[in-house]
Amino acid sequence: MEPSETERGQSREWRREKRVNVGPAERKASVVGGAALAVSGLRCISKRNYASGLAMMIAGGMFLYRGQTGHCGIYDAMGVDTVHTHNSALTITKAVTIGLPPQDVYEFWRNLENLPRFMRHLESVQVTGARTSHWKAVGPGGISAEWDAEMMEDVPGQQISWHSVGEADVPNKGSVEFKEAPGHRGTEVKVSIDYYPPGGGAGKVAAKLAQGINAQQLEEDLKRLKQILEVGEETTARRTVE
Repeated sequence: MEPSETERGQSREWRREKRVNVGPAERKASVVGGAALAVSGLRCISKRNYASGLAMMIAGGMFLYRGQTGHCGIYDAMGVDTVHTHNSALTITKAVTIGLPPQDVYEFWRNLENLPRFMRHLESVQVTGARTSHWKAVGPGGISAEWDAEMMEDVPGQQISWHSVGEADVPNKGSVEFKEAPGHRGTEVKVSIDYYPPGGGAGKVAAKLAQGINAQQLEEDLKRLKQILEVGEETTARRTVE
């Protein structure tokens, strides 16, 4: 199915958007520091120290932009991403080949509310904005977790990436790539997800939830995705939590 003109326009807007590559703590510090510099700049200008005042206001504006948008041009040039700076990430990567064109597979995944249909640990995903969504997950023993997520990249037919924002029960980030399979066999779908269990009691909850989110589970999830898209069927077996 060819994307509509509206969808093409939205895709162009997505590509123009700047990728979030500054972590939450840095964003807060940038806003505070930027505001302080701007105020200092105004004071200098009021004392007719125009050169220093203008320089401070420009620097303050740059820091405010960095904090409000979460994007840093210097980080982009250096290939740096501090959205997640945790050292104890649980990284899961799996791939599957699906007998459909990349655009078709992308469109199914891009509707984030489809994800719980094949990802067993997800209870629901609710789209809350053009780039934002709210996720609910369930793990062994009825352990549950929720978080808000923000999309970082959205390249139609090629890639989607996201990361959790705010006070997430289980901080995480992930990406999915859609590439044409060799021999025109369909689409190679590669999924990579990083989970960052927080410390304290929340960390224990996250660790228990992670027991149900592993490489084997992700592989089974992708097999369900393949079944849904190729056969038009999905398992109706009720989810069981050990």
